[in-house]
Amino acid sequence: MHHDSRRHALRALTKDAHAELDASVGGFDSRLDYVRYLKGQYVFRHAAEAGLDRVTWPAAFGDWRPKPLTALLRADLEDLDVELPPAPQALDIAPADLLGVLYVLEGSGLGARVLHRRAAEIGFDEATGARHLAVQAGDRDSWPTFLAQLEAAEPFDMDRTVGAALATFAAAGAAFERPVDAVG
Repeated sequence: MHHDSRRHALRALTKDAHAELDASVGGFDSRLDYVRYLKGQYVFRHAAEAGLDRVTWPAAFGDWRPKPLTALLRADLEDLDVELPPAPQALDIAPADLLGVLYVLEGSGLGARVLHRRAAEIGFDEATGARHLAVQAGDRDSWPTFLAQLEAAEPFDMDRTVGAALATFAAAGAAFERPVDAVG
């Protein structure tokens, strides 16, 4: 891939927001840390996926859609006997913002590979507590498929796409920044 690709430009223009989100997610070395992560991920993915359900998808995407994770996150939380957080309001996603939102959602699959290993170290796997991570970590086709869509999309507005990616990073970060007493 060329260094002047849309992907590389997006990465450069959103790197600070990405770093802030990584800091919000934090590590998980204990069950409590992992429960906090699951709750934040559930809140974020629920809102994002509900927003995506309302979008009119461009024909260029064909049948491709990101893998839904909300039901898997719900099952992961149930495995740990954790009460589901209240369902958040759907993200408002305009069709022109779709590429920026998907950049964040699909990019999270790359990080899921590391998180999946970390979850396994504290006892969670594809059968119990880390279903969503197993699905993301095992999907090797979705990210390259999305990147091809990103590079080929016309018309394309980089400012709009960056703005949507930044807003999506912010929504994810807000979902993870919950008081410790809300973890339960």
